[in-house]
Amino acid sequence: MPIALSSLAGALLLIIGIPVGLVLIAIPMVYMFADPALTMPMLVIPQKMFGAMDSFPLMAVPFFVLVGQVMNTGGITNRIFDFANALVGHMRGGLAQVNIIASLLMSGMSGSAVADASGLGQVEIEAMRKQGYDPAFAAAVTASSATIGPIVPPSIPLVIVGAITNTSISQLLVAGLLPGILMTVAMCLLVAYIGRRDNLPTSERASFRHLLATFGRSAPALFAPVLLVGGILLGVFTPTEASAVAAVYAIIIAMFWYRELSLKALYHVLFQSAITVGAIFFVIAGAAALSWLLTWLGVPQALAQSLSSLAETPTLLMLAIIGFLLIVGCFLESNAALILVAPLLVPIGIAAGFDPVHLGTVMVLVLMLGLITPPVGMNMFIVMAIAKVSLGQYLRATWPFFIVLLVSTLIVAFVPWISLVVPQALLR
Repeated sequence: MPIALSSLAGALLLIIGIPVGLVLIAIPMVYMFADPALTMPMLVIPQKMFGAMDSFPLMAVPFFVLVGQVMNTGGITNRIFDFANALVGHMRGGLAQVNIIASLLMSGMSGSAVADASGLGQVEIEAMRKQGYDPAFAAAVTASSATIGPIVPPSIPLVIVGAITNTSISQLLVAGLLPGILMTVAMCLLVAYIGRRDNLPTSERASFRHLLATFGRSAPALFAPVLLVGGILLGVFTPTEASAVAAVYAIIIAMFWYRELSLKALYHVLFQSAITVGAIFFVIAGAAALSWLLTWLGVPQALAQSLSSLAETPTLLMLAIIGFLLIVGCFLESNAALILVAPLLVPIGIAAGFDPVHLGTVMVLVLMLGLITPPVGMNMFIVMAIAKVSLGQYLRATWPFFIVLLVSTLIVAFVPWISLVVPQALLR
């Protein structure tokens, strides 16, 4: 009875629009109130919440959020878009290709799908609308391409996976490089097909001089991933320290190179970043409280027992994990989902012979699909608001991208070297 009551309360709170973090905290609280036989003090909930946030590796999250805000305010986003447009804008469906390439380039600094969708999305969707693209298609491309952000290093979700599963964060970050490129190529091929089929608009080919000029203007931003990944691989700084380096670097080029970030704007950026970080950590704390309840009820043991029969068949186990995460990702924010399920699934995967770096990468890839699907997909809501399209219009335009991203995820899942070759080569 307490389980049913707490689950029903959580579902109702989600339906009426209560923030996910509050819902995650409410579920264990309702359970503790509803179970008269439970003598455990309510104080255990804030203790578990604080314990989850008190993590040194998670210090990287605020800095990467700050980087995303600086990029969107300090002119970095626009210069990345201009370079991508000069590079591939002349192709059929060129601005859609630009959308994808710009997301790949921006992901090398922000590590956040939401920062990509909200920052680049406003520039990209408006540009595509002016050139005659269907707003729903523009929204679909933007939401889908933004999922590259949390895969290519640096990556906030991969930092979270490493922090809560004691997996090497350095290896996880570089493991996302080739999967991110695979996603980019797959979506570009899809856009090329749709472009020819629907005769999508194209732009005039940029001159070589213009291409060099846009590259020169965006070069400081494009150098950021080289600086960060190179510093991590050479042992100059840890992944957590790299996030602070990225934030300082982004502020310097926005204020002193591009000169589009004033002290007043920087204050606003810091303020907005603090709000975003507070929301993220509130979700992490709420997920930790719910995770404690699930552990106390024996859910991890039951899940492990149910999946243990598949341990001897790695293919079926991987499919079961992917299917489970697809369902979880539809109803939970990705960071909360990682906090809840990564500690449960990673030990099962390791026992079956999966590399934890590979499994962590696959988990993030699967959960990113939840960002573009109802009912709680953050990218979906952001681009729908920017493009002013209905849910039906958005879904009709998005399903081909969902299929392509799912196939890309399956390829990474069943060809482990795609995620392992770079960390094994560089971090032996």
